[in-house]
Amino acid sequence: MAVGKNKRLSKKGKARNRRRADAFEKKRWFRLKMPKIQGIKVDNYGWICANRTAQGKTVESHLYDRVCTIRCGDLQAEPQPDNNDHLNTTINLKLRIALTEGKQCFLDFYGYELTRDRTCSMMKKWVSLIEAHVDIKTTDNYVFRVFAMALTKKQDGQCKKTSYAKTSQVKRIRNRMIEIMQNELADKGTKEFVGRLLVDKCGDAFKKELSFIFPIKDGGACIRKVKLIKRPGQGTLGDCNKEDKRRIKEVLHAESAMDLNEEEEMN
Repeated sequence: MAVGKNKRLSKKGKARNRRRADAFEKKRWFRLKMPKIQGIKVDNYGWICANRTAQGKTVESHLYDRVCTIRCGDLQAEPQPDNNDHLNTTINLKLRIALTEGKQCFLDFYGYELTRDRTCSMMKKWVSLIEAHVDIKTTDNYVFRVFAMALTKKQDGQCKKTSYAKTSQVKRIRNRMIEIMQNELADKGTKEFVGRLLVDKCGDAFKKELSFIFPIKDGGACIRKVKLIKRPGQGTLGDCNKEDKRRIKEVLHAESAMDLNEEEEMN
């Protein structure tokens, strides 16, 4: 190609010399404020960032309905030992950003799940896995779907290799699990509902009641997952004006005398 025919060869790239702006200069940082629930010992947990208000979209709408996954062992006043026997180290708590004021994000309960390593360590061969689920409606019109599981174990003096339960026993255990979940979790407020999950009220009841039907593995009967199905006043995604701000600030994030008394009894 003859010199001078291509005009772009003689021009220097101006875009290459342009300084790229740091993306984090456009962001604001907010502290995550934990709800006052039995089993959560800290007031705040870390920080989260979002783009500043620009082009008609506010920073609050960027943050609204974000879900934070937090290990329950990190919500204790003192570090917990990292072993599978301790319940707090094997639970992932999902919290939703429901309200943003000042430099704080007020969190609301969104879900609960056992960690994958805990779930996989419980699964064994030659036993029966029994699963049950039920929809629980709280007094403040939240609907949660609660999933439970139970694993059988060998009986004392058993010679055979397997520990399978009969179909009739599986049905009885599943029905009893549903009854226990309804008795322990239904007709409660969301705050008390989450508190009972974190102190493992259902797990204790499973251990006591299910062994009369078939021997259950120690720690093998528990709530494995909780999923939010419906919440009152749920608008479109990003519509934070329909959120019940009074419930978030005065009920969920206010520490009442009843909560303090329950915590003292547990200790």
